[in-house]
Amino acid sequence: MRRQNRWALLVKYILVIPACAFTLLPLLWVIVRSIEPDTGIESYSFMPRAITFDNYSAAWNYPRVIDEDVTLGTMLLNSLFVAITVTIVSILFDSMAGYALARKNFWGKKILFWLALSTLMIPFYTVAIPMYIIVIRMGMYDSLSSLIVPFTASGFGVFMFRQAFLSIPLDFEQAARVDGANDFFIYWRIMLPMVKPTIATMIVFKVLWSWGQFFWPLLVIQDYSKMPINLGLAMFRGHNITRWGLLCAGMVVATIPILIVFLMCQKWYVEGLSGGLKG
Repeated sequence: MRRQNRWALLVKYILVIPACAFTLLPLLWVIVRSIEPDTGIESYSFMPRAITFDNYSAAWNYPRVIDEDVTLGTMLLNSLFVAITVTIVSILFDSMAGYALARKNFWGKKILFWLALSTLMIPFYTVAIPMYIIVIRMGMYDSLSSLIVPFTASGFGVFMFRQAFLSIPLDFEQAARVDGANDFFIYWRIMLPMVKPTIATMIVFKVLWSWGQFFWPLLVIQDYSKMPINLGLAMFRGHNITRWGLLCAGMVVATIPILIVFLMCQKWYVEGLSGGLKG
């Protein structure tokens, strides 16, 4: 039996180690290129030839070439503000919708659920132009609100919270009603604290998705002081020359907040994802 376990463990390592290497080596290459003199992209070495942090200071101040009031830090703050706002508001809206669909009985409940679910099947690029027209008509063009308002709710979030609330026994809700609690109290003080793994999972998904946006900000943002960091990284790549050292340094800076969010939420991440999919 022990021998079988050893072989099973060996097979796991054989499968997992190459997968981890395949995932981490590009990130290691970017880190190495960011801390050595900017000599181009020709080097495939994972050991720096010389160590310097000039790329970081140059990347931080590079946007001043176009707008003297803007640095990479300005764009980083824009991305943080958008990601935090979208995450908080969408989790609030998605959880309220998920609670209503899981716990309340009303006409059209199933239709609303399937409508919310059907939005997952629609590619973003097919609705980008109608969204662009709506944003212009609402006066949100070239403002951070255009990066926030259209994404304050999602069918995926509603689905995840509905499944999480369905997994909670009815006894908790019935006991609260006997004590005189209303619907909002039950949702806010009883149900929501019981779906922390789902909240952590949604935080990771929402922050990752919001942080990785490039196409939509490219459509609706023109002012450099309102650009998220992904558009700022694109500034390092020109028609004739690409500042690879600066680009790698900017990518490392842009990756740090994502890693922090993931490390903070990893304790509940897998539990919330598996619970939502099973329910």
